[in-house]
Amino acid sequence: MHTMIALVGEQPIPNLLPVRHLKPAKTVLVYTATTEKTAQRLAKIIPNSAGHKLATSPYEVGKILAGLTQATSGENGVYFNLTGGTKPMALAAYTLAAQMGAPFIYLQSERPPETLYLYEFAQGQPVLKSAEPLPPLINADDYLRAHLPGYRAVGCSRDENGEITDGGLFEQAIYDALKREDDLEVLAGVRPEGVADQIEIDLVVRCGNRVGVAEVKLGDKGGQKPKQGLDQLATAGGREYLGTYTAKFLIVARRQTRGIHALADARQIKVIELPGYRDGKLPSEERQRLVQAIRDRLCR
Repeated sequence: MHTMIALVGEQPIPNLLPVRHLKPAKTVLVYTATTEKTAQRLAKIIPNSAGHKLATSPYEVGKILAGLTQATSGENGVYFNLTGGTKPMALAAYTLAAQMGAPFIYLQSERPPETLYLYEFAQGQPVLKSAEPLPPLINADDYLRAHLPGYRAVGCSRDENGEITDGGLFEQAIYDALKREDDLEVLAGVRPEGVADQIEIDLVVRCGNRVGVAEVKLGDKGGQKPKQGLDQLATAGGREYLGTYTAKFLIVARRQTRGIHALADARQIKVIELPGYRDGKLPSEERQRLVQAIRDRLCR
């Protein structure tokens, strides 16, 4: 297989993981006006896609099919990634695959382990040839650059004099607890570019091919700071930023009210309470509970 035709949707990871795993000689990114920026970001981290992007209609099957036919003319070893794009794009690509007798793939990425399904045609009918769980193929930098125009990792919170704050000490304790685990990658103080001060992410955590974002708050009795953390996580995990598959965590040093828990549940945010934290130190049992909660969302 030499040329992958990849349909680009709002979520970039279903395009990135198959390329990293199958290593095609050339990748053609098929995008619409809505997903052009996603395709541009993917092109920066998929070197063999440079100069091979194809703009298409999102809904006119005939126009999509004509564009794909022209793009694959003269290509050898073509196969199609049908995971992304609109349903009409997938229909057009499947139609062409059937006409060519070309294989196609689909990535299940909603939960770990991500599984790549490969289909081939036999006597005109699609046959599932393999369903392969994927190994880790990306790091946190790949994930962030696939979703964002750029970012900086500035570390834990500090005041205007460069001194670490009380909240920064709590962030550092969480960072250190996660960093010591071999299967977890952690970045602290992630500041996306191109969004002014709209998003500030305390921690980004990766396990395998999955990534989560965490807001780390000492907490208060009124719940204002944790509520702000929930709002930040809802924004960061939106479609226009890090995407709906990004796990979200609110890590707090106080027990939270039922209202905070209910709001977190409605936004699919995991609340991790660590009331034993004191002055930069996290008790061993709470460190273990923290790591287990992160792994349950990202690694399993």
